[in-house]
Amino acid sequence: MKFSRCPLWLLAALCVAMLGPGGQLLNAQDSLPQTIIGAQAELQAQDRATVDAFVDAQAARLQSDDPEQVALGRSLLAEQFGLGGSDFFFEYYRPTISKRVAPLLNPDGPLMTRLNVAIVSAKLSGQSLITVLQAGADDPSPAVRYWIAKAVGSTAKSKGLTNQEQKDVLAVMARRLKAEDSSLVLEQVMLAMAEIELEDAIQKVLEGLDSRVTFHKQNPNARFKPVHGGMKQLWSKLIALRSDNQNVDDELFELARIAFRYYTLIADQLNADNKNKDNEEAEEAKQDKVAMAVICGRVMDYAAKDVAHLTPPQAVNPNNAAELRVSADRWIEVLKAPPFNFTSEQLAVGE
Repeated sequence: MKFSRCPLWLLAALCVAMLGPGGQLLNAQDSLPQTIIGAQAELQAQDRATVDAFVDAQAARLQSDDPEQVALGRSLLAEQFGLGGSDFFFEYYRPTISKRVAPLLNPDGPLMTRLNVAIVSAKLSGQSLITVLQAGADDPSPAVRYWIAKAVGSTAKSKGLTNQEQKDVLAVMARRLKAEDSSLVLEQVMLAMAEIELEDAIQKVLEGLDSRVTFHKQNPNARFKPVHGGMKQLWSKLIALRSDNQNVDDELFELARIAFRYYTLIADQLNADNKNKDNEEAEEAKQDKVAMAVICGRVMDYAAKDVAHLTPPQAVNPNNAAELRVSADRWIEVLKAPPFNFTSEQLAVGE
């Protein structure tokens, strides 16, 4: 599988999830009256019952063995979000959906059902989204985990979570960060965490980035793109906070330490890779490592020059494994010196 290509599991998931509803006949429970969707007051009991019946009908479709019925149920649930609904409507509609579909994320249930529930989660927010997240974050299918993590990231980016909801999301995402074995899912998890506006989120992303160094040492063929995205986004966030006169120097120093660990590991891996026979796959893997080395070098350079007010080592060509190795040796001396004061143990790649 090439890194630049969509993995088979995601392609298959898209094919399964996006099957059109075909020529299925609609019934009375396949739409909601505009008077309910545009309600200008809290929904009354009769209107709530109508919404309940509509959601129940689509949830039943999601559990069908017929792919067209499943796709129709997902489509109709999502369609209501584009009809100009009022806040009063969505205050009832979103939690009704999550309460009904979250149990369908049972890992023993049909993948087609779970996948379409995960895609519907992109329309949820707040506690409704968290309910689905907590039910499906550890789903055995990477496709399900991918869509749920993506939904969380989009909601966090649009500021659709309260502080407490962000804490709840962070707890789940931080656990997923350490356990995730799919690079595409990991990338969505890291991007979601970087969007959370809590001090704890920065520390959790730092811990996650640090812990993945060991993973990459133990799995030399694993791609760096997910941690590349997480590091770049966190670095940008810290620079923005610093420009707002917030003291994040310690966090930037820690990010530089983590960047150095990746930088050293990549230098070692590229030197080892030089012994391998050249082919298109090997070149793609090399460029993935080079891209990670570049962002790590930029992070360290910023921390040394703009935060610590030191002269960083001269930039090198990251495509040259030998130059990268020499550069890593020079950086270790900078990071051991004040004001960094990191020890050899703190800078080591580890086992």
